[in-house]
Order: sequence, then structure tokens, then C-alpha cells
Amino acid sequence: MIVNSKLGKVMVAVRDAESRTRFLGWRPENVKLFAFAVSAVMAGIAGALYVPQVGIINPGEFAPENSIEAVIWVAVGGRGTIIGPIIGAILVNVGKSYFTGALPEYWLFALGGLFVFVTLFLPKGIVGLVGQIRAGTARRNSTRLDRQSAAAEAGEDPSTIDAKPAAEPAE
Repeated sequence: MIVNSKLGKVMVAVRDAESRTRFLGWRPENVKLFAFAVSAVMAGIAGALYVPQVGIINPGEFAPENSIEAVIWVAVGGRGTIIGPIIGAILVNVGKSYFTGALPEYWLFALGGLFVFVTLFLPKGIVGLVGQIRAGTARRNSTRLDRQSAAAEAGEDPSTIDAKPAAEPAE
């Protein structure tokens, strides 16, 4: 709801070009303060929901590995979406269950390797990869449909278009 509101658009503008937003008359400090307050409220709610799930909180819960693991969830699943970190959390925790049972001493190395792999080869995560595949499929389908409609307009049989190669563009 926030992202689609007027304030959400201002938040995106502050993220992209803070000085330009300031020149347009908005105060970026107030927008940043709002974003910080909302994120603090969400973190507080998440913490309040975490305690009943786990049952007890001990100092081990504040280890850096837990924070790093959450960042890796987002990196694996994909940033900028709600479903991406959920998918990342499921996949990373499945891997964690397997590796901690089979090779417990190598789990953190596998987690680090996964993070490096995703950062280098899947910068938008799994959700971004799925989006790229869908966009490529849609682009190929639209090209095929364009060729079929051009053939139908020329009086040819559109069903034979897929059988012959596309014409090379003229230079």
C-alpha cells in the first residue's frame, strides 16, 4: 500500500535522485525518517512473532550467521518482491537441513559459495531469472505471431511459418 501511494513514489524518487527530489520541494529527511520508522515497526513485529515460534531467546540468536542468512534468503529469492525472499528462505533452509545433517562442518562454506554464485550469476535472484525466462518466451511468441499475421496478410498459410526460417533483415 505504501509503495503504490504518493508517498511511495516520493520514496522511490528519494532513492533514485535525492537532490532532484529536494529541488522539487520534498524533504528527503522526512521521507527517510518515515521509511526508517516503518522498517523498525516491521522488525519489531517480526521479533514479537519470532519469540512464540522459538519459545526462548538466548544470546546465540543474535549471532551474525542469522543476519547473514536472512540477507542470503533475499539474494537467492530476489530483491524487490514479496515472494522472492520467501522462495529464498525455503530453498536455503532446505539446503541447510541437508548440509547440516550430511556435512555439518561445510555448511557455512556452502552458504558463502551460494551467496557468491547468486551475486555473480543471478543478480536478481530466482524470481528475476523466472521473469527473464518469461520475457524471452513472450518475445519469441510475439515474433512468431507477427510472422504468422504477416504471412496471412500476404495470402500464405500461417501454419507453415514455423517450418521455414525467418527472413534475414536487409542491411
